[in-house]
Amino acid sequence: MFNTPNFDKALAEILDNLQPHTRRCLQCQKDFDIFAEDIEMYKKLQVPPPKLCPDCRMQRRFGFYNNILKFHKKECAAHEGENVISTFHSESSYKIFDLKHWWSDKWGGEEYAQSADLRGNENWSFFEQFKEFMLKVPQPAITHYWKNVIDSPYTISIIDSKNCYYSSVGAYLENSHYMYWAGSSRDSMDCLNSQDLENCYENIYSDKMFNCKFCNDSEECIDSAFLRSCKNCQSCFGCANLRNKQYCFFNEQLSKEDYLQKMAEINLGDRNVLAEYKNKFEEFLKNIIRRNLQSDRKNINSIGDNLEKAKNCFMVFRGSGYNSVENIRYCQDVFDCKDSADMHIVGPNLSLCYELVEAYEGSNIKFSYFIKNGLNVEYCLACHNCQNCFGCIGLRNKKFHIFNKPYSEEEYWQKLDEIKTKMLEAKEYGEFFPLSMALHAYNDTYASIEFFLTDEEIKNRGWVCFNNEKEADLSNIKTIEVKDVPIDIKDVDDSILQKAIICEKTGKPFRIIKAELDFYRKHNLPIPIIHPNERILSRLRERNPSRLWKMNCKNCGNKMFTAYPPEKQKEYKIFCESCYLKEVV
Repeated sequence: MFNTPNFDKALAEILDNLQPHTRRCLQCQKDFDIFAEDIEMYKKLQVPPPKLCPDCRMQRRFGFYNNILKFHKKECAAHEGENVISTFHSESSYKIFDLKHWWSDKWGGEEYAQSADLRGNENWSFFEQFKEFMLKVPQPAITHYWKNVIDSPYTISIIDSKNCYYSSVGAYLENSHYMYWAGSSRDSMDCLNSQDLENCYENIYSDKMFNCKFCNDSEECIDSAFLRSCKNCQSCFGCANLRNKQYCFFNEQLSKEDYLQKMAEINLGDRNVLAEYKNKFEEFLKNIIRRNLQSDRKNINSIGDNLEKAKNCFMVFRGSGYNSVENIRYCQDVFDCKDSADMHIVGPNLSLCYELVEAYEGSNIKFSYFIKNGLNVEYCLACHNCQNCFGCIGLRNKKFHIFNKPYSEEEYWQKLDEIKTKMLEAKEYGEFFPLSMALHAYNDTYASIEFFLTDEEIKNRGWVCFNNEKEADLSNIKTIEVKDVPIDIKDVDDSILQKAIICEKTGKPFRIIKAELDFYRKHNLPIPIIHPNERILSRLRERNPSRLWKMNCKNCGNKMFTAYPPEKQKEYKIFCESCYLKEVV
């Protein structure tokens, strides 16, 4: 960068002679490898090698914010005594503003500016000072870009969407509810990691689907249900590994007349019938072959799972784009990014980024969270359209700020050089915020799914855990037990909208909204008896973990990577890509 000569010199002493080696993770105490390609990336990004292994770094990112639609009521710091819906627990020490106020011009991050004075303080810690700073500056009640989002309550991190409800991490959604990491979809519900959907329900890792339900790892299918790893299929039911088929029932080819007759006999609007066919399909899937990885075979020189249009990627999970993901390492849920490493839920149009969570457009953004259109931004939270900012929170349209304090360009680089050099000496620079500083309780984040810990284990690590949720006030709401919810959607009247259903699994109450009821009626689906949050969590648990294992192909015996964990490797017939394609194409 040349504007930080002391830091550059100190970093060069670390990187110039760095060779591939094995080191011990400071958190889990397991050995991990630093590869030659990693070193090349660290030099490009100008960061020292990490102290944590890839899994522990991933856990740290997963645990930094709530994107799994756990909502609480918490007091708004802008309106004393007023509680607002937030992803922050009511007992969280962090201050929040409701979204309307946070995005308004009624406040500015500069009013919380402070100095980072390092002189005469040998024990100075950036993380300690920044934690104190975090407690002062209000955060948005919900992580939300607030860009062209219309009539979409209870949503997190969505843009350019309207008439959506209870959805997280999405773009270009319309009339879609209970969605997670979905894009360019309309009139759909309860889908996960899917794009280009219309009139779809309960789809996972499925793209370009129309009027399909209960589909997984499928593409370009129409008027179908219960599909697994099917492509370009129409009017198929209970099928797996089919290509370019029509009128198939549990992989059996039927005539059009016989197929339509079977469909007429199956009433999926009856909860018991739906449960029966869910079980039948699960039994059917026990005998099918499965790909070792759910990735586009057109990927180039890439290792990971659920990759599409990927080039030179390593240990990347759920990476795709309208253009490509290129030269990416150790990332999860990335879209249209290049030349970056260690990111989670980011894109599009990001480059030269490192240890980044929830970001949208920009370059050279490091160790930061919730950033839009940033340039040369490091150790920042919730900053948008900012350039050359370090250790800032809640700024918009700013340049040359440290701890929200403005500097001249010359003063900025001098101070930045001093801080980064000091951080490097203290072995702080190069690491993302520790989980002891996380904005949300560990058990409210995705980390609790992929890296489950008991409450005691969470607290023993010095991380936050809240379990004292207040019981919902049902004094003015009629409740209905599952046994009293009509089994068939045809028997459900509008009175269900005025009642709270007691979740069969969690015992928590939940409501049915009008758009949701209309959807069930239109598609002949029964009223759900599981809380929406639990439904979302169950779909997330169905995803393979964001890591790979080595195993032998169960057909040819060759070594291969797979995203199926060891317990599933024993249960499923997992083939390498070559053997799989011989069977299905």
